[in-house]
This record gives sequence, C-alpha cells and structure tokens, in this order.
Amino acid sequence: MKKIKYLLIPTFFTFTHLLSPVYGQAQTEQSQYTNALRLNKSGQYQESAKLLKSLMLHYPQVERYKSDYIAVASNAKLCKEVIAYATPSYLASSPIYVQEAIFNCYASDEPFSKTDTFAKTIVKLQGKNRAIEEKMVSLAQNQSDSLAALYWSHRYLQDFPGDQAAWRARGAILQKQGNEYAALLIYEDINKLAPTNPEVQMQIIQVLLDMGAPSLALDLINQRGWNASKIQKLRAMHNTGAVDLRWSDADSDLAPDRFTSVDMGIEQLTQSLEYAKLIQASDDQIQSIQYDLIVAYTKRKYWTKAIELYDQLLKRGLTIPSYALMDVATSYSAIHQYAKAEAILKEVLLEDPKNMDAQLVLYYSLVDQDQFTQAKIILDSLAIQLKTYPTYLPKINFDYTRALIELANFEAYQEKYQQANQQLKILLDEIPSNADLLKAAGSVSQSEGMHQAAADYYQIAANQDPQDIEARVGYAIARMSQGDIQTLKQTVGELYPGYSDMTSVKNASERLAHDQEGYVTGDFALGNGDFGTQKNNNRTSDLRVYSPTIDDNYRVYARYRDLNSGPAIPVTQQGVGGGIQYTGINREAEVEVGSEGYARAEGTQTLSDHWAVSASYERNAFYLLPGSLYATYAGNVAGMNLKWKNGDTTEAAVGYRYWWLPSNIKQEIYGSASQRLWTEYNYKVDLAGWIGNQQNTNANVSYFSPINQTEYSGTLNLRILQWRDIETKKFDFWHRLFASYGVVTQSGFTTLPMNNYGYGQDFNIGDRRTLSWGVGRTSFPFDGVKSSYITGYLNFEARY
Repeated sequence: MKKIKYLLIPTFFTFTHLLSPVYGQAQTEQSQYTNALRLNKSGQYQESAKLLKSLMLHYPQVERYKSDYIAVASNAKLCKEVIAYATPSYLASSPIYVQEAIFNCYASDEPFSKTDTFAKTIVKLQGKNRAIEEKMVSLAQNQSDSLAALYWSHRYLQDFPGDQAAWRARGAILQKQGNEYAALLIYEDINKLAPTNPEVQMQIIQVLLDMGAPSLALDLINQRGWNASKIQKLRAMHNTGAVDLRWSDADSDLAPDRFTSVDMGIEQLTQSLEYAKLIQASDDQIQSIQYDLIVAYTKRKYWTKAIELYDQLLKRGLTIPSYALMDVATSYSAIHQYAKAEAILKEVLLEDPKNMDAQLVLYYSLVDQDQFTQAKIILDSLAIQLKTYPTYLPKINFDYTRALIELANFEAYQEKYQQANQQLKILLDEIPSNADLLKAAGSVSQSEGMHQAAADYYQIAANQDPQDIEARVGYAIARMSQGDIQTLKQTVGELYPGYSDMTSVKNASERLAHDQEGYVTGDFALGNGDFGTQKNNNRTSDLRVYSPTIDDNYRVYARYRDLNSGPAIPVTQQGVGGGIQYTGINREAEVEVGSEGYARAEGTQTLSDHWAVSASYERNAFYLLPGSLYATYAGNVAGMNLKWKNGDTTEAAVGYRYWWLPSNIKQEIYGSASQRLWTEYNYKVDLAGWIGNQQNTNANVSYFSPINQTEYSGTLNLRILQWRDIETKKFDFWHRLFASYGVVTQSGFTTLPMNNYGYGQDFNIGDRRTLSWGVGRTSFPFDGVKSSYITGYLNFEARY
C-alpha cells in the first residue's frame, strides 16, 4: 500500500499541474482546485477530497475532477466511495493513476479474492504494472494462497524478466512450497531450456549464480543432482555463505536465533574453503573465501578468530580488501587494542576518505582512547555527510538522526552532562519516540544519578520494543540504583544465557555480582597542631566489614573504632560493635550497637531524583569535633538534613545537629551548596559554599568556648586526571587541589578570617577498590586567636 501510494502521487501531480482552466472555469473554481492540490500535497487528504468532490459534482463535464477525486479519496481511505466508481466502463477509460488508486483501496479494504480479480483486470487493461504485481505477490504470501502466489510471481517475472526482485520473489515462493519443480517454473521463460539436459542444467546454474541466487543453485547441485563444474559448485558454496552473512543483519534479536544466519554462513564458508583447497582452486578464490570468513567471525563476535585469520593473511603479504579490514579493526577495538584498530582504519580512509563506515568505526575507536578532539572532527564530518545523504540511496543504520544523538552521547562520554541534556531536549521535542534517543537520555540520566528519570526513559523504549535488550537492561540497572535489586536479578537471569556477549548484559551481570558482594571500608584521620604552648596530635580510625547481601535487602556488619589524642588533650578510646544495613527502594538505613553503651541509627529516604532527607542519632559516641583538634567522648548527637540536587553538577543541603556533650549542649544549623563550574574529561572545577551557626550552653568547657559562632566560607576544588586505563576504564588516578576562605564571627571576639588549603589523590583500582588520601592546613580562630593545624585523611573501600 505505502509503496503504491508514493508511486501514485508523482503521477497525479504531473497529470494535474499540466492542465490549465478548461470549459471557461471561473477564477474561484480554479482557486478551489489549486487549494485541493495544495492540501493533498501537504498530506491533508480528507480536506482535499472534500473540495474535489464538490468540484466533481458541480462540474461533471470536467473529467479530471473525478479522476483526481478518486486518487485523493484513496489516500484519504475513503475506499467505499472509491470502489463504487470502479465500473468496467470507467476502468477502461480511466488514467493509470486512478486505476492504481482504486487497487489501493481493494488491497486495504476488500477480501483477497476480490482484490485478486480486480488486479487481474487492471493488469489486463495496462498490459503490465510493476507495483501492482509486486504487491499481489506480497498479498498472496500473507494470505498463504499458494496458487495465487505462484500465479503472480510467475506473472511478475514474465512481465519484468530483468528485475532481480521478481526473481527473488519467485524463488522465495517456490522454496517455501517445497521447491519441487523450481528450475522448470523459474526458467521456463529462459529459452525454454530442457530440464534434463546436462548442458542446460549448467547454464541454468550459471544464470542462478549470476543473478545472485547461489543457495538455489547449490540446492539443485546437491539435492537434485544437477550437473555443474567444480568452479560453479565452489562459487555456489562460497556465495551461499556470503548471502547468509547478509541475511544475518535481519536475524531475530531473540536468543537462540540471534546468530542463525551467520552461523550458517560460517559453516558454509568453512566447507567452501575446504572444497576450494580440495579442487586446488586459484589463490584469489581461496583468499576471497577467507576475507568473508573474517567478516563472519566479526559478526559472530569471534574477535580473536578474525584477528588470527587476518594475521595469517598478512604474513603471506596479501593486500586485504577494505571491507575485511573494517571488520578486523572492529575486532581489535572489541578486545581493547585501539591503536591497532586506528592504524587499520586510517589505512582504509587513506584510500577512500569518504568511507562513512570507516569514519564511524574510527570515531568510536578515538572515543575509546579518550582522544575527544580528534573524535569530534570525525563526528562533525559524518553529520555533514549524513545530512546531505541522497534519499534515493539505501537507508543506513547510522543516519543523520543517529548522528545527532551521537553528538549528545559525545558530550556525555566526557561527563559534560549539561551539554548532553541540552542537545537531547531539542531532539526529544522533535522525535520523542525514537528508541535510540530515549536510551541515550536514559544513559545520561543514569550517569548523573537521576535514576527515576533514567528508568522512565528506558521503560518507554522497552515498551515500544520488548525485544530491545539495551532498553531492558538500562531499565533494570536504573531500578537497581534505586534499590530494586529483584528487577535486575530477574533481567540478568533471563538475558545472560542468550546474550552474554552483549556489552550491556555483561555489564549488568557484573554490576549485579558487584553489588551483592561484601565490602570493607576504612576511614582514618590524623591531626597535629598547637594547643597553647603544647603540641597535640590525634588519630581516629573507623573500620567496617559488611557481609554479602542477605535476602537482597540486608547486610550485617562489624565495626572497629578508636580515638587517640594527646599529650595536650589526652583522650584514648576504642570500641567494637556491629549492626544491620537495610537497602530498599529509595531507602537506606543502618542500626548498630557497640561496646560501652554505644548505639547508632541513621537512614536516608530518597523522595525523588532531586530530593532526599536523612536523619541520624548516636549515643555514647567519641570523636574529634569537626574542624578542630579537640576530642571528646560519652557524647550524644542527633541530626537531620534535607538535600537537593540537579544532576551531578548542582547540590544544596540544609541541616541541623544537636549535641549532648559533657558539661555542654551544642546546637548547629547549617546550609551548603556546590556547583560544577567546568568539566572536561580530564579535569573538573567545583565551587562550594558553607554557612553555619552553632551555639553552646557553656562557655568554659575546654573543647569550645564561644557561646555563639557563625561561619561563612567558600571552597574551590580542582580535580585533574593524571592517568586512566584506556582498555577497561576501571583504573584511574586523580590529583585534587582545594582551597577555602571565609570569615568566623565568635561572640565576645572580633570577626576573623579562616582559610584551608590542601592536596589529595583519588584512585579507582578496578571496579572493586577505591582509595583516597589528602593533607591540608587550616587556619581557624579559637577564642578570638588565630590557630593553625594540619590534618590528613585516608579512606578506602574494597569488595570481596
């Protein structure tokens, strides 16, 4: 239907626009007719049909009104009216485009038997009609009407013997119906060749090979015992394997049928290679099979096999064709040998600078190597080429829309999520249901920590196509990030057996195993500074060991803590304890009890992608007071805070803490905000601000004097990437520089400045271990007197 309609419209306009006003038409009549043509051209068929029908009824003597009305009414699906005009006398005199319009309505609204009869009438009137005959072959197959399929495929082939589509349609129908008399039925119009003559059989085999039907030729050779030369048989075997590779692009996305055609291709190519060596075929013929095997291995994701075969051919000094080199480069990229892939792709582009497939593979290779400047040049070039890609050429997977989506992905690869979101928003407004676009938006949201938005995007894509594996996995991981481990477990369990080779499924499986493992965390702090005329040193340790998940939502853990301070402020404490950690959907909590009456409870409730609220309570705690040298013990503290974030670049929080300390009650209310100022893949700049006020009931306690204190400060944080493992992206090493400046107002004393500066390093050691350390110097007024001290920290987490 769709194809015929598009054939109809050009014919319709060619016919009508050549006409000028006839029979003394009034200007308003011509204007109405012109308006009808305009509406039809813009796809407003209903409105156009109404105008044309009015003209037809008022001016029955103008034949073109009736013809044009039938054509437009067919587009508007007014098929009952259209079919009513299909009288034998009118059909005999009507233009071809009108006959095709009426056929369109028969094909969409009438039973197949009536459509069949009508199509034969039209073809008889016209002599032949490619679009109608091709459509009737398709309709007959859909109706499983074997006789009609045989008739129309024969008629199609007879009327258009040079059309390869006609040959393929005829061959497909015969194969589907058993292929019993395939040669006679297909080739009875080819010089009426005798089906038992050996020479004729070889000629027919050759025609089949030349027309691109090697599987049928091979079937005649192997199953029907037809005569063929060794070279013909080799060509049939080889080309059948190559056809299987082309068909592999249309294989089902569902396991176990994902690689049906490519597996058949590998089997057939392997057999043809053995046969070629057996008959001592030419080197060119053998090498051609081996080049196709490289392609087959790459399609099957047998990366190592493809590279091994390439190396063998290279050692023989052969010049590998570009189509095989492309797949070798893909195989090298898949095993993270990007430099070799890049060298091959540049060689291909040197011969053909406009090879878009090679440009695309090179772009991804450069991105994988973090060479973003060079990658952007190639992506921009691709986008320009795709924007002007001729519409009459075959549609390609990576089209202009996909290039625009990749431009947004490109920003996300560099963690420039704000820029990526800006581009994605424009595209979502234009094509909100594009699956690739929805998955890109989901990926960006997931990277930003906006898990609910990510789940929504992925769910829409998955609902559109339940077979979209990436959408299903993306949704499951987004749900997992919200605490829904069951969805990820179910998804991985269903997909991994059939899709373990897919990156998304493999990553999801690793993520599931990673999150179910136990882990160890350690937090250590050191301090050194003056207390009056004495030096005071302090040290705290906090080591926790968490078990693997229990029933998906719970872990148990053990904890060791200690505090050492002195000699100016002597405090030595240590404690052991344990507790339970709970992780639910958008909810986390820990409860702990320990030695000497220690207890702790804290929890976080995520309200949305933007909001979360936390609360905590500790009893009989010991710790260093934040931002000082002073240590205390036997204190109780409760607090809560409300956090807001917008992606990974903007955060804010307000909170309140209440301290029951020996001889003192302390209250603190604070607010903080941070904003990412600049992001490149190898450095990040953040600005943070802090405002806090604390009050004490006792001004004479040793660890803090002012009854009231207010602090305003800002911090600039710079992170610089020193090194990242290109192959896995799981190992990296960052430098961190930070500096703060602010003012502190203490009751009874003047307002004085405070500052803090320091240096640290962050390590990601695979996806199972992280390590951070840093050292800084702080200047902060106590009791109206400037005091300086040095602090250091070491934090780590390791999975087991």
